[in-house]
Order: sequence, then structure tokens, then C-alpha cells
Amino acid sequence: MNEYIFYTNEGFTIPPHEEKEVENCQVLGRAFGDNEKNACDNLVKDNPWIKDCGFDIEKAVSMQLLTKETKQDINILVQYLIEDEYRKFQELGSPKEHIYHSLKRLQEVIG
Repeated sequence: MNEYIFYTNEGFTIPPHEEKEVENCQVLGRAFGDNEKNACDNLVKDNPWIKDCGFDIEKAVSMQLLTKETKQDINILVQYLIEDEYRKFQELGSPKEHIYHSLKRLQEVIG
């Protein structure tokens, strides 16, 4: 199951100094689903306040989040491949375009 975060630039927020309005993005929530649409449907179903407050879910932006399980899977794959690809990388004279670079970046992100 995938996790998504939904946010919108509709509306305003109230900062600590309440005399000013701040125009920015507001997080509507996070939701799980098999895909973005399914997660959006789950978000609206579980959070009726979104529509009650007048937010247009069609204007919301969504981003898929990296779940802990997916992060673990990526880490397993990177660890499995990186040593072998490093040897190949060295044998080829450290080319600029090699999968080893991608594996190293993933290793740093997943860390």
C-alpha cells in the first residue's frame, strides 16, 4: 500500500502574531491507498472536515511518500548490488555513467 500527502494553497493560515494572514500551503492530511486516487478517496472519507471547510480536493496537490517498508526494501536491494557494481565500476575505469553512482546516491538517501 502506498502513502500520499495532500496539500493545498487554498485559504490562509493564522500565524503566532494573529494580526496578519499568511498565504501559504496547508497540509490536508496523509492517506494510504493502492494509488493516488484511492488514497485521495480515503483521505476525504476519513476527513469530512476537508469538504465542510470548503476545500476543493481537486485543487489539492499530492506527493507519494516513501514508506518505512519501501525504504527497507530499497536498502536491501542497494546493499545486495553495491559491492558487485563497485568492482565493475573500478574495472571499467570509473565511468561517469554507471549504475554505481545511482546506488551510492540511494545508499546516502536511505542511510
